[in-house]
Amino acid sequence: MTEPRLTEEGRLILDKVLHIWPGIMQKSRRKKIINILSLIMNSRGVSEAGKDLVIEAVRVVVPKSYDPLFHMMEDMEKFKRLALDPFDDMEAYNALPIQVRRWERASVAKPSRSPEQMKVLAFCASPRKNGNTDLLIEEALKGAQSKGAKTEKVMLQKIKMGFCISCRRCKDLDYEGMCTVKDDMAEIYQKIVDSDAIIIGFPIYTGRECAQLSTFFDRWDCFERFKFTSKLEPGRRGMVIGTWGYPYIDSYDHVIENVMVVLKLHKIETVEAISACGFEGILHGLDEKKRGTIEKFPQELRKACEAGVGLVTE
Repeated sequence: MTEPRLTEEGRLILDKVLHIWPGIMQKSRRKKIINILSLIMNSRGVSEAGKDLVIEAVRVVVPKSYDPLFHMMEDMEKFKRLALDPFDDMEAYNALPIQVRRWERASVAKPSRSPEQMKVLAFCASPRKNGNTDLLIEEALKGAQSKGAKTEKVMLQKIKMGFCISCRRCKDLDYEGMCTVKDDMAEIYQKIVDSDAIIIGFPIYTGRECAQLSTFFDRWDCFERFKFTSKLEPGRRGMVIGTWGYPYIDSYDHVIENVMVVLKLHKIETVEAISACGFEGILHGLDEKKRGTIEKFPQELRKACEAGVGLVTE
């Protein structure tokens, strides 16, 4: 394939982007970007690609979590106002656009049981009680409770939970237990089996789910048994709640989607999802007794409550 012609500015942007990655990755990433760029240029009848087209092609190749890089390139003043100033300027912090998004629901069958018969089990992977993630989970549980569902919340930070040691004993045909690691997960497994709906809430610190959730999901592997038989039957509903600091509501959609996929692998169908963003700045994490900023935005919190209702009714 003949490489597309780039303007000087286009070449500079491409080089700048490529240097984000280790050298061992740059050749393959460059090839992908050039292929996408060629398709875009051909579809639009463009003979030369400048900065904007190169950025558009890169955005197709990489996840949305790379957005800060592009925001710096496109409007450094705006990036500074939204992403940097809130760390040392209270006025900028208070001006952050706190947002909550309830994802568009898929068309799925309604629950087979009435809300009064359902047990909703929530797992909070945030280490902060009454933090933004925890408050959103509480609102979702209130929504489910308002329709008569029984609810329970587990703070993963508070339980004794070891790592999966990959002993693979749970895959043996003759193994009747759940997991060889002896800790609080033994009780958790039974709670999951007994539940009708699962809520997973977690913060994003470094472009992926937090460590507590990652460890927790590794320990779910024992639900999958000999030759891919499963301890979990189909029929459970799921809700995913993701929170982060960067003030753009779709930056980590791919992380929330990955969590949905893990649930799907365990036969749990996600029917509700909540994204919440804009929490990072001068007050973030300084006082464990301080309640999450989301509490100041009741209209945004209400979206989690409405999703909790939908989890057990729609």
